[in-house]
Amino acid sequence: MAYVESNLGKNEVIVKKADLNPLFLLGAWIKGILFFWLLFIPLIKAVIATIRFFNIELAITNKRIIGKVGVLNTSTLDTPLNKIQTVGEKQPFFGKIFNYSKVTITTAAGVFTFDCIKSGAQFKNMIMAQADQFEEDRIKQQANEMANAMANAINK
Repeated sequence: MAYVESNLGKNEVIVKKADLNPLFLLGAWIKGILFFWLLFIPLIKAVIATIRFFNIELAITNKRIIGKVGVLNTSTLDTPLNKIQTVGEKQPFFGKIFNYSKVTITTAAGVFTFDCIKSGAQFKNMIMAQADQFEEDRIKQQANEMANAMANAINK
């Protein structure tokens, strides 16, 4: 995950990287092999799906969510945890069997979708828990700053 590590800020650490499930590609490759005689289109789609799979990055840090999808046409996500509006998780039939989901993160900037996330419900819950922790830390920091300012005012 070179994109995520190269975009970390000061005092920012990765809490969790999304695990990708390669079994997500199984359907595309089965279609590609069975129907390759059809102008190689299903096989080409399977190759494209594989390339896209290996270029998906998603991570939660202590301050934000960072993600990237795509090779030539890339879509990036970089949003503070307190700016997340909703996090959705959709698990198709084969996703239930092979334990992968589509995680959708909605922010003010738009909707970002990440396919083939292993244990998508667990990852979604981790995003929400980290957002709650971020908000608690922010409130504690504000309270400490206010207490210090009041203490300095009283001591003068």
